[in-house]
Amino acid sequence: MDQKYFWIVGIIIIILGIGMAFTFISAEKHSHELDLALSPYAVFEGTVISLSLDNETYQNGSSLEIVPNDTALIKIDKIIRTGGSNFNWTSIGLEEGREVSVGFTYTARPARIIRVQSGTWQNNQTVSHSIIPTNITFENGYFVFKINGHYNKEKILPGLKVGSKFKAKVWNTYEFKIAEYEIIN
Repeated sequence: MDQKYFWIVGIIIIILGIGMAFTFISAEKHSHELDLALSPYAVFEGTVISLSLDNETYQNGSSLEIVPNDTALIKIDKIIRTGGSNFNWTSIGLEEGREVSVGFTYTARPARIIRVQSGTWQNNQTVSHSIIPTNITFENGYFVFKINGHYNKEKILPGLKVGSKFKAKVWNTYEFKIAEYEIIN
């Protein structure tokens, strides 16, 4: 009887050990897959050398069809970090001390980015999804962008001017564009 009990306990321990090993291997593989899925990104600090703003006149309360076509010449002061893959950022000009021309996802001028939750979740799973049409208006000196998001949040971008020092995160897409940024001293 004691020997039978010993074998049962031993088999249970072996099964638990194998299960834990498979769980560990699976978790490592899943983590690696998530790392591979990340797009290359870079976080940097820069200084605006010059700005080129479109010549449109925007009236308070007006609705816009397209994003203002703003560009800037910036100097890359410091690359804080890169990630997502081994992308060569110097191939598109992101190199400390270098001046590079960039566009903006939103605008270089003062803007309010309003993210509107566009889905309903239950147990971390999307159970319904509605598309919020991107809406761009000009209100009280701000370009207001209402966009889809996973949560309701508003971010104010104060606008850039020549000499502004800022911090931004960019992703390697087909264009080198700055979306959100923060002014630094």
